Amino acid sequence: MERNGRVAVVGVLLVARNRPAASSAFALETNTDWRENAVEQSRPAQPVVVRPLAELSAEVTDSKPAPRSRAFYGCMSNCLTLSQYNPVCGTDHTTYHNEYKLECANRCGAKPRVSIKKSGIC
Repeated sequence: MERNGRVAVVGVLLVARNRPAASSAFALETNTDWRENAVEQSRPAQPVVVRPLAELSAEVTDSKPAPRSRAFYGCMSNCLTLSQYNPVCGTDHTTYHNEYKLECANRCGAKPRVSIKKSGIC
């Protein structure tokens, strides 16, 4: 059954078993004129912005953790802290297991000194 670009579907819903036989009629209308309302047709073309590679690489290097020495990572492995997982993001863009592990980084010689930028992962 179709009228004005819409299809009406009519069905019957039967009641569950062990109940008196009864039925309920329902109708469902579906919009079939979706091509006329398409979002892609209503949007104008967006200009493409091209940025220099140097500008993009500056953004990436600012958000990467600083490279550390093998001695630093050895010190971090030997730094005993609580094993509670409560991540913090350091000012060096590194996610630490908790604030105590961040303090270990400072004790192990992180330069510049690291502080908590925000709670949670970076």
